[in-house]
Formats: sequence, structure tokens, C-alpha cells
Amino acid sequence: MRKIGLLIAWSACALFSSATIANTKMTNATPAAEGVDTDSAPEGSAGHERLSAQESFDAVFFDPYTPQNAYDMIQRLPGFVYSTGSEARGFGGTAGNVLIDGARPTSKSGGLTEALRRIPAAQVQRIELQRGAVAAGEAAGQTVVANVVRYKNKSSGTWTLEARRVGPNKVLPMLDATYATRLMGWDASFQLDTYLISKSRQALITSRAADGNRQNRVNEDLQEDERFAALSFDAGRDAFDGRLQLNGRVKYFNWKADTERFGYGTMSLDTPAQDRFFNANRQEEYGGELGADWSRTNGAGWKWRMIALGTFEDETESDHFVTERPTALLIEDGEIIVSEKSTETIFRTTYGLTESKLRPEVGVEGAFNTLDSNLAILVLDGDGATIENAPANATHVEELRAEAFGNLVWQVSNKLTADIGTKAEISHISTDGGSEQTFRFIKPSAGVSYSVSEQLQVSLKAQRTVGQLDFSDFAASADAVDDRQFSGNPNLQPDRTDRLEAKFDYTFGQRGALSTTLFYEWKDGVIEQTTLPSGGQGLANAGNAKRWGMNANANLPLDFMLQGGLLEIDVYLKDSEFLDPLTGETRYLHDFTPTNVYIDFRHDIPDSNWAWGLEYNSAYNRHSYYINEQEDYRANNRYGAFIETTEFFGVKTSLVLYDVFGGHYDRLRKFFEPDRGGASIGTELSERNRDMGVKFVVSGQF
Repeated sequence: MRKIGLLIAWSACALFSSATIANTKMTNATPAAEGVDTDSAPEGSAGHERLSAQESFDAVFFDPYTPQNAYDMIQRLPGFVYSTGSEARGFGGTAGNVLIDGARPTSKSGGLTEALRRIPAAQVQRIELQRGAVAAGEAAGQTVVANVVRYKNKSSGTWTLEARRVGPNKVLPMLDATYATRLMGWDASFQLDTYLISKSRQALITSRAADGNRQNRVNEDLQEDERFAALSFDAGRDAFDGRLQLNGRVKYFNWKADTERFGYGTMSLDTPAQDRFFNANRQEEYGGELGADWSRTNGAGWKWRMIALGTFEDETESDHFVTERPTALLIEDGEIIVSEKSTETIFRTTYGLTESKLRPEVGVEGAFNTLDSNLAILVLDGDGATIENAPANATHVEELRAEAFGNLVWQVSNKLTADIGTKAEISHISTDGGSEQTFRFIKPSAGVSYSVSEQLQVSLKAQRTVGQLDFSDFAASADAVDDRQFSGNPNLQPDRTDRLEAKFDYTFGQRGALSTTLFYEWKDGVIEQTTLPSGGQGLANAGNAKRWGMNANANLPLDFMLQGGLLEIDVYLKDSEFLDPLTGETRYLHDFTPTNVYIDFRHDIPDSNWAWGLEYNSAYNRHSYYINEQEDYRANNRYGAFIETTEFFGVKTSLVLYDVFGGHYDRLRKFFEPDRGGASIGTELSERNRDMGVKFVVSGQF
């Protein structure tokens, strides 16, 4: 709790100092673009207009940053913390806080970020920023919502080429291109996204017995290669007395990782290796999505919207591993193959009032989800005799879910807005093993937002959410590198969360903003690693937990000391409590990271086409818990730098350095027998290092 108190004090000091800065007279660091009329705008706010709780940022406002697409512009929106929302439980989960032409994009696999990246910056007429939770339907309950307003009947595109240096002699490319146009009566946009990534990592792994004596030292070398390509589109036109929007996406992903380990026992690393382990991991994935969205608003302001969405994924992953002891003498040869095919089909319809002090909305949503999973394991000894043979074990899971909901946004006054809502859900999950479960949930929510002034908004919100089960956890899985096997659990139930949230948004000047969110959660039926009735280890609903914390985000203009300077700070402090059923002690939730800090400094040099900046990512510690193992993953402080310009050929050119002093990641595994409630039997410390990365990026518009 001391961390939370310190952050509250930090936020209060920042708020006071920022208000002081805002009250001083500063010259705008961004001159108005030629030909833009700024007479009606406040001094020092080219392309920016504030009307009560709504602000409008014309495209010219973002010119100093040379954005390539709408996503780049959203990232530079003052006083706005971008959120993609949640994709849990169909399309009606928590929406993000960005709309496109007043509507939420109909997409799941690509998500909101891809929809924004598909819009060239030249297509953006303005971005409207609405404060005070007055949005209905599309983003109800969000205290700050951005709406990207596009030009119609205009063609434009963007392209980005990136070269990334990997190691001393390897350079890999990336290509990203978008194009928006009017095509056969449709307002259409397309995006091609491709990349090739290779990474390498070296590690020294030290194993010790419970008494601390060293048992083994291992040199590890990891080589990774990643390939990705995706083609997506959206197209809209007037149809059936309303607006019809179509979107689609296909993707291909390929990843391989070769892990080689040489063990030296208690001997020096200068001596010949005593054993060798090698694992070739391969993953290949295909996926696609197709969606249709039709809406119509009548003269009284009532909007009817229908959405149909379908997605599929086909993934295969294999591990082929060998163990030699001593080197060149094969004692184990094994293979693990996992294949999964999943589909999701969603239909949703809503009907609500869009323009009134009272804006009700009702709707229903149905979804059908499936998963087919297969796991096969075969391990042979050096003579070809079978050590383990688990033929393909097939698992089929189906979920049929229906949800009815109602929301009401009440704009009590120009300063006060309230929103309430509830969802009633029923779902049925079955497996081919005969397991069937039916769930019924009521998910209420309520919130109020108050504009203390044009600069300060305060909101409170309470809501209940239900987690989305990962059907992969219903099936067995294995990890050859970490020597773990997990049993599937077809009796998993969704966890439930009751959350209280308070949010403070403060803006000052043209680019200054502070946003602080405090939250507290009560979680029921949390899913944790535990011993299953079968005796294997896997995920199960293990009890109740609490989680609380604070997210603080600040945009601090530095014009008073450095013209054109901007400091962006993101701080995340979290804590959790869970009573461990194995040890009887209170601990963090699984895979939990208490603290993260990100700091970005950017300087747009006045009267020039140059900018430079620095980046800081704080050290962190992630905690994970398994049946007979506890894992702590620690990263060092990492630094980056960039320089960019539009000086040459009218394109944006950037040189980016990351992990400037190297990335250092330590993973400490603590082992126990028979489980974490038993005695310690040893530790394994993996000291991992990655070299500095360099990338050269050129982007332009047409």
C-alpha cells in the first residue's frame, strides 16, 4: 500500500505543478500551418477548438509529428489515454474508447488498433474528444472518448519500410501499406502488414540444490525467427435505408525457435561440455475474419444496429527435442505436437436513442464458439525404445451463449452525466468427453461523471464482469524446454470480478494532461494452477482474490524550459492478494507484475523538420506459480533513443535504438517436493541477455 500512497502524492504534486505551468503565458511551439485560419481559435492552439466538454482537433494540429495514419494521431492526442478495450465474451465486451465516424469498428482479430492504422492521416478531417461519459451505445461508460471523423470521396495512402538489424550481419525488412479510396460506390480502405523478425538470446543457467551448492551450469543459445503477413479491408456505403459496413481480414503467422544448451555440471565452462539439449520449436497459424455491420438512424434519433461477425484460427505447434549425455551420445529423442482449430460466430443487434438527455439502449447478442484440439507425445530412448507414448488426444469444446442487455445514459446537466446498465447472460459449454455446464450471470454497472471545470473531470464507476474462458485450457498441453506438462480441465468456470473505479482527468494548455485511475477489485473463482482430481497439474477455479492499484498518465509540455519539448509518463502500480491453497499463505495472483513505469521524452525542434527523443522502460518483476514451482522473472531498466526528420525527399525518416545498454532478464525458478507446500529441492537461475537493437524506418503518403 505504500506504493499506492507514494503515487497519490506524486499525482497531487504533478497536478499542482502542472496547474502552475498552465497559468503562465507560453508561446505555442507549433505554428499554424500555412493557409489555416486561426483567428477564431484561442491563442496558441492551431487546429484546436474547445467547446465545453468537447474538443476538436483538426488534422493540422498533428502536422509537427508527421503522422502516417489515424493511430499515430490518436497517440498524440492531448489528455487522452488510448484503450483498445476487452475482446472478452463476444463483441459486446468492454469497448475501446475510440470511435470511427461515430461507430465502434466491427472487428475482433485485428482489433481497434488495426482499424485505426488502416486510415491514412490524409483521410482524417478531425478528431473529436468528448469528456464526461456522455457517449451512448458504442462506448457507453467511457469517461473520455475520441471520434475519428474521415473525409468522404477522397483517395490517399501510406507506406512504411523498415530495416531492422539483428546481430552483426543480419538485416530484415518490414512493409506496411494502406490505401483508402472510393471504389464502385463504396468508401473502402485496405491494409497490407508484413514483417520478418529474427532475435537471438544468450543465457547462463545455474542450478543449485536446496543447500545452495551448485549442481550444474548451462550455456544456452536461443535463435528465433518470426514471419507475419495480414491483409485487411473495410468498406462502407449507404444501403437499405441505412449504412452498411463490411470488414475482413486474413493472416499468416510462422514462428520457429531453436534452443541449444550445453551443460558443464560442476566443472568450469572452459572444460568440454558434459551434456547437450536441443529443441526445435515450430508454430504455424492461419486465421481470418469477416464481419458485416448495418445501422440506421431515424428522424427522432433512434438508431438500430445489426452486427454479424465470424472468425477462425488454425494453429499447429511442434517441439522436437533431443538429449545427449555425454555430448554425441543420444539418450532421449522426443516430439510433442499440438494442433488447434477454433471458430467464433457472433450476431448482435441494438436499438437506442442517440440524441437526448435520456439515451436508453437495449439489445441482444448470441455467440457460438468451438475448439478442436489434439495433443500427441512420443519420447524414445537412445536405442529407440519407447519412454512415453501418448497418441493424439482429441478434445472438442462448444459454447452457445446468449445475452440480453439494457443501458441508460442520463445527461443530468452540462456537468453531470450518469450511466447505468445490466446484462443477463446464459451460456452452455459441452465437451466430447460428456462434460456439460450451464452458466447464468447478471452483470450490472453504474457510473457518474462530473465536469468540475473545462479542465477537470471526475468519474466513479462500479461494474461486474465475467471472464472469458480459454478453451485451450480444456485440453492437455506440454512444454519441452521447461519440462512441464499440463492436464486439461473441462470443468473450468468463468471467473467473476466486481470492480470499483475512480478516474481523474485534467488538461492544461494545448498539450498538457494528467489522467489517474484508482481501482479495487473483488474476484471470485479465480483460475490458477493447482492439482486436479486426476492427479495432474492444470488450471482450476481455486478461490477468491482481491486486486487493486493505480494507473497514472501524464503529458507534460516543457516549453517553459525547452521549446517544443514534451514529457510523457505512464505509471502502473498494482497489488493483489490470493490465499494459496497449497501453502496456506497469501501471495500475488499468477503471472502478476506489480510495477511498471514508462517515460518518453520528445523534442520537436522549432523552425526545423527534425525531432529527437529518449525512452525509458523501468525494471519489473513478474511472479508466476505452478504446482511444484515458483517463478520470478526480472527485467532491468531499458533505454531507447530516436531521431526523425522530414528533411529529405518529403518522407519521414527515423533511426531508432532500443535496449541501448542491452536487455537483461533473469528468471529464477524455485522447485519444491511434492508441491509448493512441501520442502525446497533447489533453484534454477537463468541470466539472459539481448543485444541492442537498431531499426531504420522510412514512411510516406500518397
